[in-house]
Amino acid sequence: DYLIGPAPLMTALDMKGFSVTSMTLTPLFEEAICAPVEVSGWVPAVKIAPLQPVIAPREATAQTAQPSDNPTVAAFVDSICSTLIASESELNKLDAQVGDGDTGSTFAAGARQIQRECADNKLPLNALSELLAVTGERLATVMGGSSGVLMAIFFTAAAQQLAEGDALPAALQQGLEKMKQYGGAQPGDRTLIDALQPAIEALVAGKSLAEAADAAQQGSDATASMGKAKAGRSSYLNSANLNGVSDPGAVAVARVFAALKKL
Repeated sequence: DYLIGPAPLMTALDMKGFSVTSMTLTPLFEEAICAPVEVSGWVPAVKIAPLQPVIAPREATAQTAQPSDNPTVAAFVDSICSTLIASESELNKLDAQVGDGDTGSTFAAGARQIQRECADNKLPLNALSELLAVTGERLATVMGGSSGVLMAIFFTAAAQQLAEGDALPAALQQGLEKMKQYGGAQPGDRTLIDALQPAIEALVAGKSLAEAADAAQQGSDATASMGKAKAGRSSYLNSANLNGVSDPGAVAVARVFAALKKL
């Protein structure tokens, strides 16, 4: 018996799930699947053999912080998480029109983890730089995909600046710059940055949270008229598919700020 994969031998946009194929092995087939090929994407066949278990030590989390209480910060954290969880289905439906239909699930997965730890009093709520660092590490683990990595970069960079003495708006701006640097997206590329950047810029300019929320909403609305996406799954689609549909990541950001201004 031989096993080929698991591997992306055939992929497609919007494809969900996986495929398993079995075949009766003959000498001719065995010779064929084991023969060397020049195609880099072909996964070599592996002869099935008894597994040898390996006991690996459990790795400790990279971010360790002493839990602390802060009702005000806890309210902000819960509001952000609850908003993303409640928006899961709608964001997925929106992303199904312009991406692979999982934006809502991706953000909700991260939100559920953070909300659970907040409810269990496991977060350093009274040490904001540590809270952002822990959040970045959790999101990188739980969210997965490029979104998880980019959000981890955002929160980790912001945490570093906050620890060095920057005010929160300036720290968030530095996190945004790092996200743009590593992710490659800029304002106008039809991503969550189109809502996040104007909101953070408003905070840096000393404007209120309500004004920042309005800026985020305007940025989110503007993505519906952007005819070409230059990053993410939407970049595969033409303007006819994107016209009139807001970017789901930008919508998520706008909803978070809208919820926060009510606190």
